[in-house]
Amino acid sequence: MKNRLFLFLSSISSLLTLLVGLLITTTPGIAHAEHTVTLAWDSAADEAAGYFVYAVEENSTEPVKLDVGGNTRAVVSGLKEGLSYTFYVTAYNPVRVESAPSLPIEFKVPVPLQMNPSANNAPGRVRFPAAPGRWYELQASTDLVNWTTIWQTGKANNYAWMEYQDPRARFYKSRFYRLQVH
Repeated sequence: MKNRLFLFLSSISSLLTLLVGLLITTTPGIAHAEHTVTLAWDSAADEAAGYFVYAVEENSTEPVKLDVGGNTRAVVSGLKEGLSYTFYVTAYNPVRVESAPSLPIEFKVPVPLQMNPSANNAPGRVRFPAAPGRWYELQASTDLVNWTTIWQTGKANNYAWMEYQDPRARFYKSRFYRLQVH
């Protein structure tokens, strides 16, 4: 098999971003929702019998190997919020000899924020799920350009909801929040 496998190289980056944005699902009410990402790539040469998709979770040395047969699209589920994943694909021939891997694609699973606006001079409340081994910076802005860290967590020991009540929220007509994951 020739190593003509991936016209995938540059085109998958933008395609992957688009598919991730549309296909992430969460399960409400649990501290760590599992996310799904769909990967797609161009078909390899005619002699390709199938494909393996490899997924590597950050801080892991062993990839998870998925045999997707002749499909040029694969759904990878069970991704955890706040963690980064690296994906790559190989083609295999009828005797399952693999090609060289594609260039890797990296994806960081977003962490959703739940917001309860302030009412009657009460502080605004921001909630988000925390992952073990991570710490978080909650930042606020009134113009989406200038951001200020208003709260930092310690390193989380387990999956749990974190909550911050912003006592200054009531002083602003509009207040925006973002979360930095470390």
